[in-house]
Amino acid sequence: MKKLLFIFGVLFFVFSFAKEKETSKIPKDQFCHFAYSIYQGCYQRGLQPGIKCGELARSIKFGKAFLNWQKEYIINACKAGCFLGKNKFKPKSENQFVSECIATQ
Repeated sequence: MKKLLFIFGVLFFVFSFAKEKETSKIPKDQFCHFAYSIYQGCYQRGLQPGIKCGELARSIKFGKAFLNWQKEYIINACKAGCFLGKNKFKPKSENQFVSECIATQ
């Protein structure tokens, strides 16, 4: 009986870990274009006075389709876009952003 419980425990752990390593349901190029739209939105918000970039980035809500690295990527892209807008710098073009995004991970 103890062996059976041990086997089920190991299987549960393995399947839980495998589910965490699950591939994204969103294709990489679509994700990168989506991340760019978030980046642009945060850039526009950064142009407005009084915006706090960290709070803006943390306020993004994610669905279940996103993996942890994708959530972090979007949060960092939002912070970068907001910072550029706040300091009146020029944002990256969509092609440049997407090509850099595809090269990561």
